[in-house]
Amino acid sequence: MISEVKHFHFIGIGGIGMSGLARVLLKKKMVVTGSDMQANYVTEELSKNGAKIFIGHAAHQVPAHAAVIYSSDIKAGNPEYYAALQQGCLMLHRSDLLLYLMQEQKALTVAGTHGKTTTSALLTWVIMQAGLDPSYAVGGMLSSFNSNAGHGEGKYFIAEADESDGTFLKYHSYGGIITNIDADHLNYFGKIENLIKAFSQFLSKVETSEHLFWCGDDKHLLALKPKGVCYGFGSHCELQVSNFSQKGWNISFDVDFKGCHYSSIQLPMVGRHNALNAAAVLGLALSLGIAENRIRAAFLSFGGIKRRCEKKGEKHHILMLDDYAHHPTEIKATLEGIRQAAGGRRLIVVFQPHRYTRTQDCLGLYKDVFDDADEVFITEIYAAGEAPIEGVSSIEIIKEIETKGIKKIHAVQRQDLDSLLLDFVHPHDIVVSMGAGDITKLSYELLELFRQRAPRKLKVGMVFGGRSVEHEVAFLSASHICKYVSPELYEIKYFGITKQGQWLAEDNNMQALKERMQELAAAKTTSCIEVSVFNQLMECDLFVPILHGPYGEDGTIQGFFEILDKAYIGPDHVYAAIAMDKAHTKHLMQAHQIATLPFIEISYKKWRTDSTSLIQSIQNKLNFPLFIKPVHLGSTIGVQKVTHADSLYSAIQEAFHYDFKLIVEEGLTNFREIEFAVLGNEEAEVFPPGEVFSQGNVYDFEAKYGANSMKTIPQAFLSPEKNKEGIELASAAYQAVGGTGMARVDFFLDANEKFWLNEINPIPGFTSLSLYPMICQLNGVGGEELFNRLIILALERKRRDAILCRQR
Repeated sequence: MISEVKHFHFIGIGGIGMSGLARVLLKKKMVVTGSDMQANYVTEELSKNGAKIFIGHAAHQVPAHAAVIYSSDIKAGNPEYYAALQQGCLMLHRSDLLLYLMQEQKALTVAGTHGKTTTSALLTWVIMQAGLDPSYAVGGMLSSFNSNAGHGEGKYFIAEADESDGTFLKYHSYGGIITNIDADHLNYFGKIENLIKAFSQFLSKVETSEHLFWCGDDKHLLALKPKGVCYGFGSHCELQVSNFSQKGWNISFDVDFKGCHYSSIQLPMVGRHNALNAAAVLGLALSLGIAENRIRAAFLSFGGIKRRCEKKGEKHHILMLDDYAHHPTEIKATLEGIRQAAGGRRLIVVFQPHRYTRTQDCLGLYKDVFDDADEVFITEIYAAGEAPIEGVSSIEIIKEIETKGIKKIHAVQRQDLDSLLLDFVHPHDIVVSMGAGDITKLSYELLELFRQRAPRKLKVGMVFGGRSVEHEVAFLSASHICKYVSPELYEIKYFGITKQGQWLAEDNNMQALKERMQELAAAKTTSCIEVSVFNQLMECDLFVPILHGPYGEDGTIQGFFEILDKAYIGPDHVYAAIAMDKAHTKHLMQAHQIATLPFIEISYKKWRTDSTSLIQSIQNKLNFPLFIKPVHLGSTIGVQKVTHADSLYSAIQEAFHYDFKLIVEEGLTNFREIEFAVLGNEEAEVFPPGEVFSQGNVYDFEAKYGANSMKTIPQAFLSPEKNKEGIELASAAYQAVGGTGMARVDFFLDANEKFWLNEINPIPGFTSLSLYPMICQLNGVGGEELFNRLIILALERKRRDAILCRQR
């Protein structure tokens, strides 16, 4: 009888399932010994907790009077298994021991092809935090206390029910959760119909339907129509999940269940799949009488599970993640969540296929699995003791993925991975190792290499000056930005463009470069890029063009970088050209129902031939005060305010010294200037606005940068409703012009609190007095972080454009 046994010996004690059972027995003050082929962190922890561990399997290690625990992976020829039979030891499959341990408590089992470890661990954490002191045995290490099992005095035992060998059919549960059914473990079941039948039998053995939750989004479970509560995103689900969102590494969702609405449930995890897992735990916990506030608090404090999107470390701004996912469905769901959290960072996935049988069963399912990765490395198959199968290798997986023709796939030997990646990765990358084998060690291997030798820095070309009248502003902005460039991450090369258009290069002295530019400007040299400078341009990974006005902010320099096939921060050439044409921008805003003040567009050619009629038209259609604005310059250059008709002609004549096209815009007499900072590509973030106290005066160069510059504040005092409205308008304006990288979106707010779009600056000022960096700083994106995010966005856009080129 098991109840009389005091000594338990585990063959393969280092496995996650076996080690969990050993932990429970140790908590119950039993004698535990065990063996495994190699030591790992699991065996080390068990040893610390009182277990005697042997490395390697040998007959003499089996105690004569112990119960011997084995798993389905242990074959009859194992020397310890054979010795135990010869000695007449009580032989227990691990499922039999789990069944025995659960019998004194109410079993809550979690089953399913994917997600059962996360779900059972989260359920355990919720019941623990509710003060119910459960016993538990789950398939992963809970990070909060570095354990996968424990013995409690409460009435519940939470267990992960493993379907891989069919032994989960031994369990009779009080309640539980079924996450899904997918084609896996077919080496045991033969075909998916047998797997589905086994799940149907498992479901029938759950005691109380009130405490049984199954996923209604899964087609196989839905077809079975089991007893219990159906949960999911579908409208047919009794517990319905909605309003899912993810921000960074956190998710939020709503749940409707039994006539109650539970809004904004939050969890520090990623992906829609984890919203489903958490919703099932919420439903079961509520059905067990646990209060909503306790469940919410437990969700927020959940520390996660090791090897489930586990953050292993970050060095040189390279984040290392590790995940157990090895089935295509798991991989795809996990990468979707990581992609959302990663933002624009390059996502490098290193996948180690697991077992020849599993790989064979999954061929045909890999085609779209890695779509959210930027680079994919695939190693040889981790055999896990299986013999090779002819025609089954990682090459078949690679061929399948490559049929799409747009994904970068690298075949690599596991032993070569760390050294290869050391030369491949660069700052801002995320490297995620995926698989059930020894790929989990990759993070530590890379981090150790990083301690010995830093990975390559990004070579960044800082470009400033330019042919525009805003030459000096560009230098001020570039000087300020340079203060926030991390020497750990970047190798900077300075490129100055003189007012005549000649390019100069300098390694590390920006001031010296400016002086050389001034000397060349005085000598009136011709415009050119010398071969030596061009070669230095081509050595850069990406560029930071801080060039305001024509030839820099209008798409010209952006187009040049694209011809060089180089990444660059800020607007792309299309968005830059649109936003720097004030007239075109305003026409576009009107088409998108974004209000602009009345204006008239005039060209120099039309002005020269018919200035009288233009003056008359302006006076007939617009009300004073008027603002005369060069169309292609920034907001600081050439803008004039006109309050009387007698100065209109001279103001327009003066403005034509700066540009060949102008707008004459009707002004407001009582208004505020509200400015929004926007950061991002397709999914841009708009920060709450700042304000310029112009009192109706022109916010020109002197007003911005002079000794008596106008007062600005990075946080405008607006009502929450008006703040929200402005953010939505700024976002809509940014989308309308096809914004990428960044923008400062400027509005007038009139006495009736109506927003009028003024202009969109695709490369806003970056001086110490500029509102854009001040607004970002106030909202948690300081100088260094802002620079890093702009770099990340530039690299993301370059990768996106490269994919589009390959598709064409």
